[in-house]
Formats: sequence, C-alpha cells, structure tokens
Amino acid sequence: MPSSNPASPAAHRHTRPEDRLPLSEKAGYSAGGMSYTLMGNSIGNLGHVVLNVAMGMNPFLVGLLMAVPRFIDALLDPLIGAWSDNCRSRWGRRKPFMVVGAIGAGLFFVVLWWLPVGWSEMGRFWYFLVLSVVFYLFMSLFSVPWGALGLSLTPDYHERTRLMATNAFWCAAAAVLLSWLYALIKLPVFPDSITGVRWVSAGMAALMSGLALVAVVFCRERQTAAQATRQPEPALPQIKAVLANRAFLIVGSIVFFMCLGVFSISSLPTYIAIYYIFGGDEKAASMLVGWNGTVWQVGSLFFVPLVAFAATRLGKRHTLVIALCFALAGNLIKWFCYSPAHPWMFLIPPLFIALGFSALWTIVSSMLADVCDLHELNTGNRNEGTLNAMYAWLMKLGTTLAFALSGLLINLTGFQQSLGGAQSGHTILTMRLLDIGVPAAAVVAAILLAWIYPISENRANEIRVELERRRGRLERS
Repeated sequence: MPSSNPASPAAHRHTRPEDRLPLSEKAGYSAGGMSYTLMGNSIGNLGHVVLNVAMGMNPFLVGLLMAVPRFIDALLDPLIGAWSDNCRSRWGRRKPFMVVGAIGAGLFFVVLWWLPVGWSEMGRFWYFLVLSVVFYLFMSLFSVPWGALGLSLTPDYHERTRLMATNAFWCAAAAVLLSWLYALIKLPVFPDSITGVRWVSAGMAALMSGLALVAVVFCRERQTAAQATRQPEPALPQIKAVLANRAFLIVGSIVFFMCLGVFSISSLPTYIAIYYIFGGDEKAASMLVGWNGTVWQVGSLFFVPLVAFAATRLGKRHTLVIALCFALAGNLIKWFCYSPAHPWMFLIPPLFIALGFSALWTIVSSMLADVCDLHELNTGNRNEGTLNAMYAWLMKLGTTLAFALSGLLINLTGFQQSLGGAQSGHTILTMRLLDIGVPAAAVVAAILLAWIYPISENRANEIRVELERRRGRLERS
C-alpha cells in the first residue's frame, strides 16, 4: 500500500487518456477565470485612485467601501454553493446560476461607476455601497458555481494541476489589463478621471460578461448517476462538514493570509510611486504603476508553466513552499528597489512576488480538487459547490479585512491629499515599512501552513481508487 505521508516521494502516475481535458474545455474554464479576475479586482484597482485621489473621499470611507460589500458577499457564498449543489435542472446544477451572474455583474459594474459627482461625500458613499453589494452578489452567482465546476472536470491528480495552470495563465493575462486601468482613465481623451472611469467601466463590463458566457458554453458538467439523483441536503450540515475537514482549513487559510497581507497594502505602492518616487506627479506614477502590474502579470505568464512542471516533479506542497519563499524575498527587497533616483527598480520586486502568486493560484486550486475527493471519502457527499463557496468565503474574509485595513493604514501614515507631493518624511517612511512588513508576515504564515498540508500524490491516488470502488458498488446496487 503506498504511503500517505505527505513528504513521501510521488509515484508520478501517468494521466489516463480519458482523464485528459480537451483544449476547448480548458479554454472555456479559463475564460471564466479571466472574467472572475476582472470582476473581483477591478473595484479594488480603481477604488482609492478614483474615490480618494480624484474625488477627495476620506480613505477610511473608501476602505469601508472596499470591505463591507465583500463581507456581505462572503456571507452569501455558502448559501449560493449549497443552492448550486442542490439544483436539479435540465441545464445542470451550475449553469443557470452562471448565466444570471454573468449578465447581472456586467450591468451593475457600469451603473456603479456612474456615481453622481455633485452629491455629498456621504451621498456618494451610500450610492457606491449599495450598488457594489448588488454587483458582488451577481459576481458570486457566477463565480461560486464556476469554481465548483472546475473541481469535477477531471479526477486526475496531475490533470487538475494542468487545468488550474491553464486557468492561472489566462487569469494573469487578464490581470495585465487591470494593471493599466489607472492609466486608461487618465488618458488625454478624457477630461477627468470621473469621465474616464465611466467609459472604461463600460468596456470592462462587456468583457466580463462575454468571457463568463464563454465558460457557460464550453464547460461540461460531470456528475455520477448517484449525484444526479441524490436528494437535496440542508446547507448548514454541508457547511459544518466542510469546516471539519483539516486539509480544507489548511488550504483555505493559506489563501486567507495571502489575501489579507496583499490586499491590505494593495494601494500603497501606487501612493509610494506618486508621492515618493515622483513627488506628486500622478501621470508619471500611473505609467510606472501600469508597468509594475504588467511586469507582475507577464512574469506570471512565464512562471505558470514552470510551476505546473515543478508540481508534477516535486509535488504540490514543496513547489508551493519554494515559490512562496520567492514571494517573501520580493517583499523584503522593496526597501532597496523603491528609489526616486532609479524609478525602474520599482519593477523588480513584482517578478519575485509573481512567482509566489502563480504557484498560489495554480496549486491551491488543484489542492482544493483533491480536498473535494477527501471530503467525499469522509462524508459520502460530493459538495463541490459548498467546498468552493467556503474556500471563496475564506478568501473574501481575508480580502474584506484587508480592504477595511487599507484605508486605516493610509490614515495611519498621516497622508493628507491636500499636501500633494509635499507629504512628510514620516508619512513616506511609514508607507514603505507597512508596504514591506504586512505582506511579508502574511507570506510567512502561508509558508508554515503549506508545509503541513497532508495530501500527497500517493494519498490522492489512494483516495481516487477507493472512491471509484465505492461509486461502482453504489451504481450497481
């Protein structure tokens, strides 16, 4: 019997031909990932530079606008996951939700940025808050069933990594566009940032919805006869069973800490570029920020195949730990690379950090599919929707806390918009220390968690053999 020790050498079993996914299905699933990337990050990328820098809204209020809708959204995710698991329709369990979410998210993303400029600060706050809650609700109606779909597309340990690597590659390609949103709204064709964000949001909405609908068309849901006829289950017992799974808690906590550490300081590099490197020159800073994000995402495009290759040789756990160590190094070298004398050095840390995040999104998603098998082995139920929803819940909890902290951290630095490029030395120093220390601490926590992840390749294959034996017996009885 193969060892279940997570540190034991992997058996490197070959993928069966029937377990390999066609290119069209990988492309369809990746289109959904691109849509989710755009949906989940566009508001965060634009929030502070539009609401605070362009409109003068208090950073604390902006932080609340980034956090509260994600918190409400996270509360709804487990319910959406359970509804998806229990759905019995002629179109399957997932696709009815995905279609509604794809169309609704695109529509409300446009309406969200058409906020009335002449309203008071609190009037704009409540407008943005209510509509962003609605937007994120539609996003979850798409993303939770889409993610659940990916957990059942293939039962093979390595093909899951290849699927998630393909998805991560195209998500990184979509994220290149996110890097340039700030520069796009500052184009000379727009008289101001507000006009720019309204037009840019319309194009983004069309892209989000279109890519999401591609996923609906090209992805095929797979389920056994027993799953198709199983009676609906109450949501609460499903959620409790997922939270009792140690492997799931480890995977979810890795993403929780990474989201908390990164998104809480996500706006600080932009502020550092504007007020430290370029002394208040927004246009020059917007270009550097655009190139910064481009380096990160283009680096990710190259790193994803490397990560996928390493994971099939070294195992998922070891590959993730090594890549996260690079991300830790990338955060630490920011102190030397953020320099007014050499602005181009701003582009070095993202290369290191990109390797860590390429591994995070590729390997953790693949791990989650293995955890789904373990959950079925332990409980007898295959609740991909609930598992993916609780994974998304932990990710969004980290993001919510991060966005709530982001505004507080900016206020903590002593930043004053009215001073422009004349920010105090204490403000700049505090920004730089927070930009390094917060994500570094989060990456260390993620490394420690990844080290104790319990499902090796051998263990995953043992689980698959037992599940196939059980399913065959169940469907013959």
